[in-house]
Amino acid sequence: MKDNLLGTKGYLCDCMQKIWISNYHNLLLLVLFPQLFKCLLLGQNGVEMILGGEFQRNLLHSLKVLTLYFHIECDEIPEYGFLQQLPNVKKLVVYNSSFEVIFCLQQPDNNEHLLQMKELRLESLQELVSIGLENSWTESFVRNLETFEVVNCSSLENLVTCTVSFSNLICLKVESCHKLSYLFTSSTAKSLAKLQRMEIINCRSIEVIVSKEEGQESNEDQIIFSQLTCLKLESLENLRKFYRGSLSFPLLEELLITDCEKMVSLCAGTVEAGKLSQVTINEEENFPFETDINSAMLKEFLKKVRV
Repeated sequence: MKDNLLGTKGYLCDCMQKIWISNYHNLLLLVLFPQLFKCLLLGQNGVEMILGGEFQRNLLHSLKVLTLYFHIECDEIPEYGFLQQLPNVKKLVVYNSSFEVIFCLQQPDNNEHLLQMKELRLESLQELVSIGLENSWTESFVRNLETFEVVNCSSLENLVTCTVSFSNLICLKVESCHKLSYLFTSSTAKSLAKLQRMEIINCRSIEVIVSKEEGQESNEDQIIFSQLTCLKLESLENLRKFYRGSLSFPLLEELLITDCEKMVSLCAGTVEAGKLSQVTINEEENFPFETDINSAMLKEFLKKVRV
């Protein structure tokens, strides 16, 4: 009965919290029960239905999360005008599509609601080569972003290609992006004043999390992550350091380092982490330290080498 009602391309789950609008059957469900749905999965047909005005504007006002999932080959998201009818969506997910670019160089029309998004998740985009957050028209979007997740984007070489300001970012997760050699330059990292949680997992090519700007040589240049409470580095086989300068984590409480075999120290300079009392290495090893993180990590690294 459920399959007949939804059609072959739509489904409901989580107690009728999600719907994929790909045909009129799904649209009928949304018309009859608009208050039940919080998450919308949208393909190319669904976008065309919205742009064609095939339902009343207020039907989509309860939606909070939008997932774009295009089966057809498409280099970039065609347009964002349909977001005008989704005024309360705060999280954008782009999943398993052939997009090469998320935010194109030229500013699209009717992008006001896009710029109000608080969360962005990019997942299983194997053709993605550029997110486009360095484009000038995305500045307010980047500034408003609170959660940023990039997962399984195997062709992506940079999160951003120049300095941008993530001044309100709280949570960052990057996983299985094997062409990334670093995440940010030091200037971008210094804008992460509100970042509370950072997880970097299974990125084979990453050698450093924060890269120095061209011409920077001193190890004394310090980056302060003033709100960071949790830092997780896992399965980063070529990671050598977090940063080649100095670091300060005044609120850091949880540091987990797993399968980062080439990482001898967190940074080349000094590390300040007054609230941190122990570090977890390879999940089973919890060790306290009396001096600083770098000394403790070096001690544990030498133990493994001697073995």
